[in-house]
Amino acid sequence: MTELIVDAAEPIALIGGAELGPEHLNILQTLTQTFVAADSGADHLRRAGIIPKAVIGDFDSLSAAARRVFAPQLHHLPEQDTTDLEKALSCVSAPVLIGAGFLGGRLDHSFASFNALARSSGKRLILLSDTECCFLSPSTQWDIELPEGTPFAILPMTDVRATTNGLVWDMDDMALSPVGRVSSSNKTKAPIVTVRVTGAAIVTLPIEMLQAAIAVVRAE
Repeated sequence: MTELIVDAAEPIALIGGAELGPEHLNILQTLTQTFVAADSGADHLRRAGIIPKAVIGDFDSLSAAARRVFAPQLHHLPEQDTTDLEKALSCVSAPVLIGAGFLGGRLDHSFASFNALARSSGKRLILLSDTECCFLSPSTQWDIELPEGTPFAILPMTDVRATTNGLVWDMDDMALSPVGRVSSSNKTKAPIVTVRVTGAAIVTLPIEMLQAAIAVVRAE
């Protein structure tokens, strides 16, 4: 069993080594003071002057400077069967986890992060891209309050069925699949959207709607 390294009562910001959006660290610092770096994500924090609670990873991409500055926070997990994001997720606990630096740069790394998100049930994880936030749809019916016209997508990671109320193109027990129909480029037409998805699907929203995403994930 993996050791729990950081157990926080407030949100945890997970920082990966991929590209960060220009406002990611500013946004996260308004939400929490608890940062955890996944491997070379520590270099983003070092440059920003943020001290993490822990640096977790196999350290194959961590700089010598970060190793030196954050030596007391280093937790080396040498196995190669999981990604940096998965290693960090296995060692932390919080009401919600918000990850940045996992969806920029290489496509294979981004896909691996989506894969980890799809399998993160119980971890209450939100990932940030430059312009969007995304989370795993809860397995029970849920509501979200958003301004009318907000972009809203449901991206199936396996074969799922989706029912919605409050979108321009609502679904009624619609079959969605990564190799079939997906619900992209949709948007809200009502102030409250109700969603029920059976199966693993990722919901994407504009990054400005991060607080609404947090409310959904925390309520799960």
